[in-house]
Amino acid sequence: TDSQLCFALADFGFMINLFNMMPLGMLDGGRITSAISPYAGLVGLGMGGGMIYCDVISNPIFYLVMMAGGYQTFTKLYNPRAHDATLPRNYYNISNMQKLGVTGGYFGVIGALLLAMEVNAQYKKSPETLQREREYGLR
Repeated sequence: TDSQLCFALADFGFMINLFNMMPLGMLDGGRITSAISPYAGLVGLGMGGGMIYCDVISNPIFYLVMMAGGYQTFTKLYNPRAHDATLPRNYYNISNMQKLGVTGGYFGVIGALLLAMEVNAQYKKSPETLQREREYGLR
């Protein structure tokens, strides 16, 4: 299809999925990476803090996600018994091969999303480009 709406919606979907894969708290990435290592939440907090500091994201909902992720990471690191009571019994008890598989799948999904965004960017046009095409009858 040559629909710019479809390209824009696909780009939005890729970005939402990438955001959801951040290793932070209650997001899917946080759930996945906490099975790999209980310290993964610190990486997510660093990523989110960096995005806030660099003014990449200034959405109040993201601030709430960061606060909840910070609380969950703090609880996981400083009071693991209370945190583990909410998880299935063998949540962290997976073999190294399973951890390797989960890690490969996690980074595979992130790589696929980044690749899809790159391919989509080749076909997506800015509103200014679309306006110029309409003005000059190029499409």
